[in-house]
Amino acid sequence: MFVIPTGMSWIFGMDFDALIVAAIGLFMLLVLSLWMYSIATWCNSKLPESRQSSSSLFCLSLVIPLVYVLMYFFFYLPLVQADGAPAKPPLWLLPMHMLSMLSLFYSFWFTSNKFKSLLDNEDSGFMIFSSTFFLLFIFPLGVWIIQPNVNKLFHKLAASDRTTE
Repeated sequence: MFVIPTGMSWIFGMDFDALIVAAIGLFMLLVLSLWMYSIATWCNSKLPESRQSSSSLFCLSLVIPLVYVLMYFFFYLPLVQADGAPAKPPLWLLPMHMLSMLSLFYSFWFTSNKFKSLLDNEDSGFMIFSSTFFLLFIFPLGVWIIQPNVNKLFHKLAASDRTTE
């Protein structure tokens, strides 16, 4: 689904409008955010209550990049000149971009930390969950590596819940 537009542009020499590229980026960010939200909140809820953390900052860190992309979509893209040349970026773009990147780093950290904590059944340091952290950067390739582990953990916990009933 994500490769088709890029493949079409390479194979057929099609140039995509900046609006289409931004829409694809927004869609990919939305999918990544929802996927990380589902993993992190599920893992956090399965941890013992003493090791659970508040997910409000995590939820905010998922919303900030989406707001940034929407602001880019509605406030900067209309400034692109008729000949396709990019307009001078507005001043708010840099701090908003930096805040968005910081929010993404926190989202990756929270998701990988909660997943590894539940997987290993202990609180872990960054070196323990760093592989998961960096796999989140290479979305969607990282999904193919992380999701099977999430599925195994889900089925393992579901089976242990059934045996305790």
